[in-house]
Amino acid sequence: MQKRALTIAVAAIAGGLAFGTQAVAQDDPQAAQGLYSANDIIGADVYHADDPDEEVGNVENILLDDDGQVSALVVNAGGLWGMGGDDVVVGIEHFTMETERNDDGIFDQDGVTHRILVDATEDELENFPEYDEQWFGDEQDRRTQERGDQEGVWQTTGTTGTGAVGDDGGTAFRDGEADGDTVGATDGVNDNGDDDAEYTDEDVVDDFD
Repeated sequence: MQKRALTIAVAAIAGGLAFGTQAVAQDDPQAAQGLYSANDIIGADVYHADDPDEEVGNVENILLDDDGQVSALVVNAGGLWGMGGDDVVVGIEHFTMETERNDDGIFDQDGVTHRILVDATEDELENFPEYDEQWFGDEQDRRTQERGDQEGVWQTTGTTGTGAVGDDGGTAFRDGEADGDTVGATDGVNDNGDDDAEYTDEDVVDDFD
């Protein structure tokens, strides 16, 4: 998986919506919202579940896996948590998110406010890994080896599966593409005539500078 997909991806996290859920979601801070913007989550305040009034940090990044699911958050806790460094990796099993919607707010600016509640013991907090290039590379290699040759959502989105924006249960295609064509496919020819850009080791280093 390309690192760039993790650091700049807009996280669309599908939640099961039923009729009338929008009204419920406005009253219940833990209700599913249906769709989330990474722009609203990055920078969100972070609290420990045992002391939800004491802010301990903020969200720096969102890590996604090959299935497009949120795997972890990168939290800047100012060195209070983890084995060293300000930024630590908080796995999905250790946090929940509350959402407050501001009907008078501006879309994609202050219309939605999230806050993260981390639920972990003292020992778990102390053992949160530091988010750095070494950890990222090791974790990426481990997950790649475990997955083997199985394709991820980043390779199949737009051809099969669920969760496409506006999905009505059928296959998503762009205008002019026939049923069964891969989205964006041009019979092996790039539209702009250029080779696909390669993601280099220098790009990875830049992300941790």
